[in-house]
Amino acid sequence: MMKTGFWLSAIIGRWNWLAPLLAVSLIGCNSLPDLTEETELKVAQQENVVVVHGLFRTQRAMRPLRTPLSNAGFHVIEYRYPSTRKSVDELGRELRQFLIDQIALEPQVPLHVVGHSLGAVIAVKATTPTIPGIGRVVQISPPNLGSPWAGSLEGMLGSWIASIEELSNREGGPLPLGTVPGSTTGVIAANSDTLVPQELTHLDGAVDQIHLPGSHTFVFWRSRTQQEIIHFLIHGRFSDDAPRP
Repeated sequence: MMKTGFWLSAIIGRWNWLAPLLAVSLIGCNSLPDLTEETELKVAQQENVVVVHGLFRTQRAMRPLRTPLSNAGFHVIEYRYPSTRKSVDELGRELRQFLIDQIALEPQVPLHVVGHSLGAVIAVKATTPTIPGIGRVVQISPPNLGSPWAGSLEGMLGSWIASIEELSNREGGPLPLGTVPGSTTGVIAANSDTLVPQELTHLDGAVDQIHLPGSHTFVFWRSRTQQEIIHFLIHGRFSDDAPRP
């Protein structure tokens, strides 16, 4: 019994740093996302969309967007990357090369990018300066000017997560004021986002910025958010009645 208790305590002590990460995953669970609705918006011909997940996630986190984007005529390409092991700049360079390679495969087909959280930041990094063949970029809950949550974890996880310092708002964030994206970019902030407040999602040079109901993690599960993403990819702007800052 003593031996079992000892090992249990050791395991808990070894992994107690996971607590804040688990808390992040649970934030917003009390606000259930609505069901996906089939969109009436459709592209005339198939276009490609690369979806980019956020920190501590995998490509599976972006699966709620697959059906609505596919229904609208887009071919969805899931991008997976090591979100904790490399800096924002490194991740941006690697995504940029991935996008260039994808365009080379189908040079006549427009390629768009939709990113969530950290994925939204590296999407702008990757497409600045503009890549010929890149269409539009949608950022969902992006910590463009940093995140106080990342700042609070910097001391504890900074040596393990290469991007955590860049994602804090201590030095102005990974895309500080004055950063102008190379592509046509739209920003979606979540009204109930406790990790990245709306004001920290601002991006100079974005063609449109809106805020929608939802939490940081689940805002893109909502049909309204999905419709706005599709609207922007097709028209280069969000819908006229979307709430703006």
